[in-house]
Amino acid sequence: MRFCKSCVTPSTRPDLDFGPDGVCDACKTAEAKHGHGPHAIDWTKRAKDFAELVERSRGASSSGYDCIIPVSGGKDSTWQVHVAKNVYGLRPLCLCFEPTLPTAVGRENLENLNRLGVDLLHVKRNPLVYERMIIEGFKRVGDMEWANHIGIWTLPFRFAVAFDIPLIIWGEGRMEFAGNFWIGEKNQREMDEDFINNFACLNGLRAEDLVGADTGIGLGDISMYTMPTREQLARVSGNKGCTAVFLGFFFNWDARAQVDYIEKNLNWGRRVDRVETTYTDFEKLDCLSMNLHDYVKYCKFGYGRAADDASRDVRHGYIDREEAVRLVERWDGRYPQASVAAFCDKFKMSRQEFDSICDGFTSRAIFETKDGSFVRDIDRSLVMKKQWVEGRRNP
Repeated sequence: MRFCKSCVTPSTRPDLDFGPDGVCDACKTAEAKHGHGPHAIDWTKRAKDFAELVERSRGASSSGYDCIIPVSGGKDSTWQVHVAKNVYGLRPLCLCFEPTLPTAVGRENLENLNRLGVDLLHVKRNPLVYERMIIEGFKRVGDMEWANHIGIWTLPFRFAVAFDIPLIIWGEGRMEFAGNFWIGEKNQREMDEDFINNFACLNGLRAEDLVGADTGIGLGDISMYTMPTREQLARVSGNKGCTAVFLGFFFNWDARAQVDYIEKNLNWGRRVDRVETTYTDFEKLDCLSMNLHDYVKYCKFGYGRAADDASRDVRHGYIDREEAVRLVERWDGRYPQASVAAFCDKFKMSRQEFDSICDGFTSRAIFETKDGSFVRDIDRSLVMKKQWVEGRRNP
């Protein structure tokens, strides 16, 4: 395990490479985003490409909608709607897949998004099937948000077929956090079945794997969690097909600047305090279960939401690496007490059972153990081995 010399991301992060200079390729991409280095991005050209894509989609649907925007009540949703509706004059159909543990501030932001003047469909999935899938995802691959993520990814494509809509607009792309130089431009630009299978954290699990007598889930129960056929997608809008793109590929994505804009101009709201697993008050605030997803990520790989946020803030010049290290040491991987309590109450699970499942995915190479058990502080947070703490301070 080693750490980037520019940010605080470790080499244990999946799909991330380090150059011979000790800098990760997410930081190298950030240099390109800001116009530096041999691969500097031409944002003027990309904005023109997006405008051309929009014009191909405008008015092409028999339903009257120009695009689908998956929304949640988080910061990206409102920004996506603003760009599509207010900047490009599109008529979007907004689609919300019900979060696992929705928050009050997320609900308020979703209501406010609706009042920007868009149609919003709120999908209330079958809770009996969904809750079984949540537990199975947690136990099988260490991701209690697996079912929610697969539903978020597949449902917009199903609605694109049903409503004959040729364009889906996602928000932040993988270039903000993950490695980029070893994948093709198409997978940075577009969300499709190949992206979902290869880059969207499915952990080798598919919805079909959950079908069986032991889970009580049948084939008919998982249709919402599977992609339409490629033939169905190709027939959308008079055989124009359906394209799903990341807005962050076409425009220089800056989360803090966008949050400032939507807060001042579009009535979007932050939390009144920080999000439980990080130091920011605007990330992942629409669903408590995302705090658990980030916590288990920390257990597996030794970095969590605070490390993600700090690395992003370094790349955009909001903080330096020294401050990033301080923030990560203070907040990253702290045991999310409130979120664990809410999850255990919802799914009738004891905290001991929750911790036991997490322990099965926790890295013994990264965290301290004693007598075969993981060492925890009084607040139940894991203790990282000193060599890795020092390695992060002095990469």
